[in-house]
Amino acid sequence: MWEKKGKLKKRERPEFDSVEAIREYMKTGMRTYMEQQLPLGIPRAEREKYRLQIRQLRNALRACVYGDGGEKEYVKHYIMRELIASELTTKERERLLPAYNPEKLSATQKFRILLFRYMKHYGKDGFIKLCEKWKLPGEVMREDGAYYEVTAEDIHRIYEKEHVILSSQEVLEVICDAVYEGFGHGVIDRLRDCRLEGVSGGVSGLPEQFFRYEAENGGEYVGNHAYDSIFVMLNGNTVRLSFLSFGSEQELRRVIKSLLRFEAPGELSYYQPYMVNDMKDGSRVFACRPPFSESWAFFVRKFDSTTEKQPEDLITGPGAEEMIQALKFFVGGGLHIAFTGAQGSGKTTLLKAMVRFINPKYNLRIEESVFELWMRKEFPQRNILTFRETESVDSTEGLDAFRKTDGNCLMMGEVGTIEAAALMIELSQVSEQQLFTHHAMSTEKMIAYFRNALLRTGTYSDERMAQEQVTEAFDIHVLCEKDLNGKRYVKEISEVSSEGGGRFHLLYRYEDGTYIRVGVPSHRLICRMTERLEKERKEKVLAFFTEV
Repeated sequence: MWEKKGKLKKRERPEFDSVEAIREYMKTGMRTYMEQQLPLGIPRAEREKYRLQIRQLRNALRACVYGDGGEKEYVKHYIMRELIASELTTKERERLLPAYNPEKLSATQKFRILLFRYMKHYGKDGFIKLCEKWKLPGEVMREDGAYYEVTAEDIHRIYEKEHVILSSQEVLEVICDAVYEGFGHGVIDRLRDCRLEGVSGGVSGLPEQFFRYEAENGGEYVGNHAYDSIFVMLNGNTVRLSFLSFGSEQELRRVIKSLLRFEAPGELSYYQPYMVNDMKDGSRVFACRPPFSESWAFFVRKFDSTTEKQPEDLITGPGAEEMIQALKFFVGGGLHIAFTGAQGSGKTTLLKAMVRFINPKYNLRIEESVFELWMRKEFPQRNILTFRETESVDSTEGLDAFRKTDGNCLMMGEVGTIEAAALMIELSQVSEQQLFTHHAMSTEKMIAYFRNALLRTGTYSDERMAQEQVTEAFDIHVLCEKDLNGKRYVKEISEVSSEGGGRFHLLYRYEDGTYIRVGVPSHRLICRMTERLEKERKEKVLAFFTEV
């Protein structure tokens, strides 16, 4: 029963006719391995080694869904070892993955092979490289218009043109990936690891109860289920991967629950039907279930797609160079800056790219609902501390904690409540610099939101005084936008002033694909930017904003 190296003796196995069958075999083997009682007479060193291996496997099985690659690779290594030990026959390999008979491969299997090969060469950029090479996604016309989609026909065409030839070892590795999906995040497991902007599921098609209603009333719906919907966010565009499916509502639920397991925030329930959590790699997860939503659904927002982005990578086109330089001066000059725009317009990405131009002597204090900026990863040598909301500490308390630190620059990933908005205005009087994001779609709406926050929280009772206080708290407003083709750009940059009861004027505007300077900062603002600069840099700023 026992072999010296801490492994179970090779066990008899059934004939494998599917990936699901081999996955169940693996799970049974793992349970047997972890529950086995050691026989008497085993040396103490061997006993401790075996117990350590059991702890490692248990920990890896529990943590492989957290978003950290180490535990995932440990589980996959175990599966691969068992696959090799199982000595799959040629017939079984053909059933599990008919790699040498492409006409028998499904679109999902072909995609799994393609992504495996591209990630082997390009790592996390594998999916992006695949899309770039084959000009994906394409626009698919439907009755209500055009959508971005990668179809089964696209995958079959690409696979044929790639002339894929796998070695026997690679076949085993792809089978291992397919088996592991049942331990990880299902069919999105490798996609979630790619450098994408986001992955979502359960957001189209009909949920299970609709199908049951149709069946009970003698009808038959032949459309998509909710568990058939998988979308990715790529280059600002939402793209449907119509060839992928979770296969069942049960599998969709399992994946959603696994996405929420990091730091065990709790379970989705009737009384807690939605939840926001982060993963170990910094991804943000929003998940929901009925009755709050019509179906089980999730959204994974990833932030590694913006790693080490420069402003020049994000703002392009005629006139962009001058506007980027102006932004650098605004940030480096210690101004209070608001980055606003719709979801996915690139405001957080731009904010993150501009951090490197903050005065290096400033200590940064950041408040977020979940960790997503990860500034210490980008700037490990700087004095940075991030506060996060918890069940016992909300965003208002987190912002208030800023007063008790030695921070010079306060950043907020997103101002999402009126209480936080009111406190941001108050803190502007004691912080040397503030940078934050918000969803306002214009300068007027941004000022109105913060003014109303002061009024609703009782901080001010007079509307005019509240508006003056808001406009004193801001110096620059950067409005980000995204068009229907996914192109992100800075629509406007405005200076906000408290003069005349609170007003603003445009400095830069995006028009017909070109960035145009339409105004210059006020003398007051230029003085603020340059008051702490050394002579040479001060002259550069003055020359830049006074030249015609």
